[in-house]
Formats: sequence, structure tokens, C-alpha cells
Amino acid sequence: MIRPRALVPGDAVAVVAPAGPVPRDAFAAGARILGARYRLVHDERIFERAGFLAGSDDARAAELQRALADPQAAAIVCARGGYGLTRILARLDAAAFCRNPKWIVGFSDVTALHVWAARAGVESLHAPVVTQLGGLPPEDAAALFALLEGAPPAPLENLRALAPGRATGPLHGGNLELLSRLCGTPWQPRLDGAILLLEDVGERPYRVDRALTQLLLAGALDGLRGALVGEFHKCADPDNAPPSAEDVIAERLASLGIPILAGAPIGHGARNRAVPLGVPLTLDAATGTATFAPAAVY
Repeated sequence: MIRPRALVPGDAVAVVAPAGPVPRDAFAAGARILGARYRLVHDERIFERAGFLAGSDDARAAELQRALADPQAAAIVCARGGYGLTRILARLDAAAFCRNPKWIVGFSDVTALHVWAARAGVESLHAPVVTQLGGLPPEDAAALFALLEGAPPAPLENLRALAPGRATGPLHGGNLELLSRLCGTPWQPRLDGAILLLEDVGERPYRVDRALTQLLLAGALDGLRGALVGEFHKCADPDNAPPSAEDVIAERLASLGIPILAGAPIGHGARNRAVPLGVPLTLDAATGTATFAPAAVY
């Protein structure tokens, strides 16, 4: 896969709002952190609102397409997730993006854009959106900056094994609900030989089961080599009755015979560690680690 160039402090970073409406206070807090290192490029359009969307499909698609094709932008950081990217995927020009590949940064609804970028053969960063960044510990911002600027990805340690084994493959995935909603579309995830990253928010265990079952029935998980589980934030049953979301993941994926490691500090909660998508990752249930391949290997 194509690796976008490394940034240096002061580089131009395009901030876009391709999904849900952007709250100004949370945006300002995150923008102060991001803008202290890079030159943020955006206009007032990102604060538009059309119901549950950050403006019309036309406006959001045009803004994102300009950023994808902009040779001056070294990265694209999404202002927030929410909902809306699946409505505009078909409008995006992958050829223009590949002529000027750059880091796409975000998570949650931005999972749809990560899958789109993977189809175009370009690595991306599953990482905080601007509105989340101000509420995270400084080490999460530092991890994002390090990856943007070409540092090798640090390993994830002290993970919990939900299923034993060891496996290596490129890391793909993100938000479980979004991945399941892409099934049956031209952007259904291709996960043969991959390690699957999963996280979610506000989905009760039976809905986690439903999304995983959809992926299994669609054949989207055929050939999957392993799973890395981040946080399933606020996903417990209201009365805390079992099974938990992690129990469901372990049961639903058991038939695949793959290692499953949980506890990655990734998702909608108090932590959201940036990780590169499309980069080889080795899961080792015996040591509770997830280790990215050295840059020289890929």
C-alpha cells in the first residue's frame, strides 16, 4: 500500500466535516492542540448543520473532494464522526486522491473513509477526530503526531487474550457498526489475510452480535487472521446482564479459529491511541502484545 509522506511541524492540514454536525467548543479545544503543531486549513462551512449532518451531501462531498485532491494539504483530519460518510462515498474521486496521497485521520463514522482509502491502496490513521482530541490525555495527541511525522508505530501491550494464537496481517477495520453497514455495497471490507480492528459505542451486546453475524454471513470475515478489540464504550446491557460485548465477540468469532486480543486503548472512551491501517501487525496472545512490522519490511 502507498504510505503518505511524513509531515513536519507547520505543514498544512485540511480539516473537514464530512459526517455529523460539529460542536464549536469541542472543536476549539481540539483545534488548539492540533493547530499548535500544524497549520489548520478550514472555513466556517464545517459548522453548517442540516439535521443530523454537517451540511448538505453536496457541500460535504465537495469539501472532502477538494481536500483529497489538494496538493498542499499533507493530511486530512475529520472534525468529528457521527453519521454521513456512507452517503457521499460514491461521489469521491479515488484517482485524484492517489495522485496526491495524504493521511486521512479519524475514527467512528470515518471508518467508511478508511475502507475507501484502503480500496484505493493508501494507508490511513485510525485516530482521534478534532472534537475528541481536547478530551484525551496528552500521550494520545503525541501518538498521533508521531505517526503523522513518520515515527514507527509503537506496540500495544498488556492486552487480554479472548482466544489464543499468533497471527500477522495488515490491520484494517474500525467501527463495527460501520463495517457491518458496508456489507453488500461496493465498499464491503476486504479482510482476507488481515487483522481486524473493532471498536464501538452505545451498541448493546445483542446489536454487537447482530453486526458480527452480518459480517460472517456476508463472507466479509473469510480468511481473517486475527482480531484486535478496542473499547466497546457504553455497550453493556442496561442491567449489566451477561454476555458482555467482549463475550459476544469471542463467541461469534470462535468458529474462525483466530487469535483475539482485547483491551486496546482505542475508541470512544477516555483513550484513543492512533494506529495505522494497512500496516502489518502481529498479534501474540501468549504475550498479550500487538506489534507493528518495522518500516523496512513493508
